[in-house]
Amino acid sequence: MRLRRVLLLVVTLVVAPSASAELFPNIRKGYNFEAPASWRLAHPDYMLASPSGASLSESDLPPKGVLTLEKISKSAGMIACIGADYEDTNEQFPLDGEGWNGLVKVFVEPRRTNRQQRHVLQLVAQHGDSYRIFYLAMPTTEWKGDRKGFTAVLGSLRFQ
Repeated sequence: MRLRRVLLLVVTLVVAPSASAELFPNIRKGYNFEAPASWRLAHPDYMLASPSGASLSESDLPPKGVLTLEKISKSAGMIACIGADYEDTNEQFPLDGEGWNGLVKVFVEPRRTNRQQRHVLQLVAQHGDSYRIFYLAMPTTEWKGDRKGFTAVLGSLRFQ
């Protein structure tokens, strides 16, 4: 009986974490993210969405110039602040993954009609000579309660 409990505990610890996350590949663009199993593809162009209103999508790069993580992040951040009316929180941090380096900037999106205020994480990722920009938006209350969870979703980025 005791051995059965130990085996059940081991199976739960090994299987439960993998069952609670799902891999979302973007075959056309050669990358994927791992997100909680409750998330779904919400748009044919690869936008992930959670039941609570969080969303992850890719954005176009700003006009070309000298490419560095810092310069792309700054340019894209200015465009987001002007175009989407985001407010820069002046918070940024490095985020690296398997085969890539990244820089995350944190913004606040103002309240909109029929939607609560959201925080937006802008990830500029460098993989070899290529760069990609991703935006992960989530309700502010969720960001304040689970920063590590949302950062883990961005950190799960893998290039193929």
